[in-house]
Amino acid sequence: MSHSSFGKKIHINNIDVSDLDEISSYDLAIFYLGDIKDVENLRRKIYSLEFGNWSLKLIDLGAFNQGHSKSDSVFGIQEIMRKLTNLGVYTLMIGGSQSDIDVYCKSFKSNDFIDVVSIDKFLGIGESIDKNESSNYLSRIILDENIKLSTFSNVGYLKHLNNTKKISLVNKFNFETLSLGQLKHDINEIEPITRNSEIINFSIEALKSNVINYKLTSPNGIDSYEACLISKFMGQSIDCKISTINNIVHSLECYSIVSEMIWYVIDGFNSRYIDDFENHDEFKIYHTEIDGHNLKFLKSHISKRWWVEYIDDRIISVKNQLIPCSENDFKLSQMGIISDRILKRMKNKFV
Repeated sequence: MSHSSFGKKIHINNIDVSDLDEISSYDLAIFYLGDIKDVENLRRKIYSLEFGNWSLKLIDLGAFNQGHSKSDSVFGIQEIMRKLTNLGVYTLMIGGSQSDIDVYCKSFKSNDFIDVVSIDKFLGIGESIDKNESSNYLSRIILDENIKLSTFSNVGYLKHLNNTKKISLVNKFNFETLSLGQLKHDINEIEPITRNSEIINFSIEALKSNVINYKLTSPNGIDSYEACLISKFMGQSIDCKISTINNIVHSLECYSIVSEMIWYVIDGFNSRYIDDFENHDEFKIYHTEIDGHNLKFLKSHISKRWWVEYIDDRIISVKNQLIPCSENDFKLSQMGIISDRILKRMKNKFV
């Protein structure tokens, strides 16, 4: 292991909930769920990579020891994430499954509204909202009164694995979805989806089977380059406090791609930029009217990111908040079309 490698630059520690206050000086914490063999294999891979040109303090908290019961484990995970979040330490959790997302949501304060993104070949919802199966994590999040879900987005779902009832139900809630085909058409459309999300989940099952050498997943899916770019978007998300990479499979190929995804999450986190909306010189502003609806688009000269705001003085029940969007959304507006993304986000902002 070279002196410039990842393993020489990260502080290694074992998880001790009582001592978490001691790590408030760190920017990012990694911890693992699952088989200790997976943890050691992943560590060897990530530690062998070169440390980036990062001005970050990183800590590896090691593997989480499962409790005597599922409820004990859930409580322990929530306590760790709650403390890290309150300390302002970005959490990158490796392992577990997407069915744990509702557990992560509960680590936030009870009055916090949460945006959740899941990169997953499944939509995570049953044919009916009350169908409570282990894989229906989105259903549980919606039904849980202790979770205040602002919006949910799925990236990379496969249409042939999700029937029309599930797709219709997700659309009914005005949640944004980006199918694998749409992702392949323009992967940069993912960035506005992740930009303001508090929790971002990446299921390894969304990858093509040959990327991880695992025949039980689909031959159609996200490739290795796309996985790393999406991981960078995850790290760059300005509001994200918890990112997860889960459904790890026992293969060298999986350990390799996950280690690179971890590297790119950190690289994205290091390059986070918060646009200053008080500095009007930082933005180019465009006003568009479509069928009586006034839209104000903003483009940052520095980050190159786009936002849109719905302007209507007659409606006071719309939350005054900019909606992350893309240049494609702006181009559609120039043709007199309000994109599905903007329509859904606007509907979700009505109180």
